[in-house]
Amino acid sequence: MRKQVLTLVLVAAAVLVGAPAFAAEPAEPAEKQAEKQEKRHEVKPGESLTLIAEQYELESWRPLWNVNKELTDPDVIHAGSSLIVPEGPTEDRPLPPEPAPVAAAPAYSAPVAVTRRSSTPANYAAGSGGLFARIRQLESGGNYATNTGNGYYGAYQFDLQTWRSVGGSGLPSNASPAEQDQRAALLYAQRGCSPWPNTCG
Repeated sequence: MRKQVLTLVLVAAAVLVGAPAFAAEPAEPAEKQAEKQEKRHEVKPGESLTLIAEQYELESWRPLWNVNKELTDPDVIHAGSSLIVPEGPTEDRPLPPEPAPVAAAPAYSAPVAVTRRSSTPANYAAGSGGLFARIRQLESGGNYATNTGNGYYGAYQFDLQTWRSVGGSGLPSNASPAEQDQRAALLYAQRGCSPWPNTCG
């Protein structure tokens, strides 16, 4: 009888020792935890990186550019897309290369002849007829004070980020026509027709 009891005790001990402990649930990978804590912003029509940065009190639009690697141009974001909003320091990433500069005519100068499909010389002087008058007419109906609340302002429909990149301050729609013409000429000198792809040329 003693042997049977001892055998039962030994078997029970072996079962207890050999029984697997309940495995703890595996911890979520660090990447998934980071995704859960990530602050994101859904882009609305008319927004720019500058406006979004101001909304979240970031130092500038650069942190948004740095962390959203899918963006290929800081001037181009699409409504409905989701952007990461950084909550700490970010590492600067390079900006896309600027288009080759175009020789600029001084503001209010005589017309400049350029090679185009038409043999007629084009007038690129800001403030007069020609290209800039066409851009103003098609962008805003020629209204220097237009501000429809869509994030684009003035006769040339600058967004704030682009306006500041050519030295402007405040709202473009509050600037004088002469200043708007001058900054449009500077922007054209830097980037050609790319800021106005549907109305330029």
